[in-house]
Amino acid sequence: MVDRDDQRRSRRAALRALGAGALVASAGCAFDGGSNGSDTENDSETVPETTADGERTRRPTQEQSIITTAPAATPPKTNASERMTDGQMTDERTTNGRATNRTATGATADRTANTTRTESASTNRTSESAETTAEAADLDAGWTERAPLPVVGSDAGGGVLDGKLHFFGGIETGVRLEAVARTFAYDPSAGSEGDWERLPDLPRKLWGLCGVATDDALYSFGGAPTNAPYEGGPPSDAIFRYRPGDGWTELAASCPYPNWVMGGLYNPQDGLIYCVGGGTGDHDAPTATDHGFDGEGVPGTYDERRLWTFDPEADRVADPDLARMPNAKRWPTVALFSVDGDQYLHAIGGLSGTTGPIDSNFRYDITAGEFERAQPLPRAGTYATHSNPVIDGQAYLTHGMFWEGESTIDRYKPIAHRYDPTADRFTTDLPKPTHLRGGATSGVVDGTLYVVGGHIKRFDENDLHDCVDYNEAYTPARE
Repeated sequence: MVDRDDQRRSRRAALRALGAGALVASAGCAFDGGSNGSDTENDSETVPETTADGERTRRPTQEQSIITTAPAATPPKTNASERMTDGQMTDERTTNGRATNRTATGATADRTANTTRTESASTNRTSESAETTAEAADLDAGWTERAPLPVVGSDAGGGVLDGKLHFFGGIETGVRLEAVARTFAYDPSAGSEGDWERLPDLPRKLWGLCGVATDDALYSFGGAPTNAPYEGGPPSDAIFRYRPGDGWTELAASCPYPNWVMGGLYNPQDGLIYCVGGGTGDHDAPTATDHGFDGEGVPGTYDERRLWTFDPEADRVADPDLARMPNAKRWPTVALFSVDGDQYLHAIGGLSGTTGPIDSNFRYDITAGEFERAQPLPRAGTYATHSNPVIDGQAYLTHGMFWEGESTIDRYKPIAHRYDPTADRFTTDLPKPTHLRGGATSGVVDGTLYVVGGHIKRFDENDLHDCVDYNEAYTPARE
């Protein structure tokens, strides 16, 4: 057996030799365990807290009380979501399998008006060309509505391959977690709102899959069958690969532990896929914990601490236990950054088993091979943008579920935060999206973040998972 320390030293040496490369920049429903008080807004003084497994949290006096706000991008004047207050956010439902009451953003009308103004100023086209270009860029910034999913769905895997956002597996509307195997690809360049294409189904019906795209393929790690792991069986350790023209293939390799709602991303600099945390069915693993849940061995309560790697070139697990987060968690937002020539993988927020959301921000130094704590989230929660939502070196965390008080729809917030890894700080005054939802699939294509699908859990309707087909796109305004 090769000594792991020798492997890491060799890997670090190789990474240093590569130098600073430019980097481009998958919510499982848990039992209602109640709030763990990890980050609830109140009028009291900020108080550090600790959960059962030692997770550090904070309770701020205001949403921005634990951040240094960076200069905010100028929001687009015509974005309808900005004209709505939190109290005006609509609670949309689905009808006949399609979402209704979709709020218009007004971007189309504004583009038309801008075009008319440009044409009327034909005598000054040359002198005003730069100004017109700037106006067009501003009109495209902010949140806009794009072509919705052909079906409603949530908790799917995803990844951007060949300039298209893929959406595979997940659940459909229902009281139970009804897993599906459908695969779709969204091409944002097809028409004014983009277009969807149906692709071959996954080999299995799974939800909570970890989707990761490399340069030439799409990978799916783990996932859970219908209503699992809470009932009817454990999560999966399967690895599937999709290549255009070839469809899906189940690989001989498997994940180091059965998992669902795990985080993952691809690092083009070393050619490895990094996977971290997630719920696990391996209750006996020394790296797993149920966070002190009152009931030994209760299905669905255990999370993993491990960060592990997969080599897509060799189709094998490269290191099943590369490093361990300070605390286990499921469904974090994972993001990869390059800061002063060094690479860092962040696991931000997420859920602590079934006990509630957390605000931790764990940073893994890829060269040093160590985890450390970075600035915690402004608000503990699990965001809809899970997989490397990075644009121009900053991560955009949007939508999601934030455990506060009773089990109601109020847990879902139309939030948009930005994380700057160089300054290690969050900005919270970004334009907000329109639709309430968690469990969405996201991806970045050509500097725009797309957030697709998701659901609202209706606690007063027998915990109905009310899935949606929304496709909201966010383009940061020019600094």
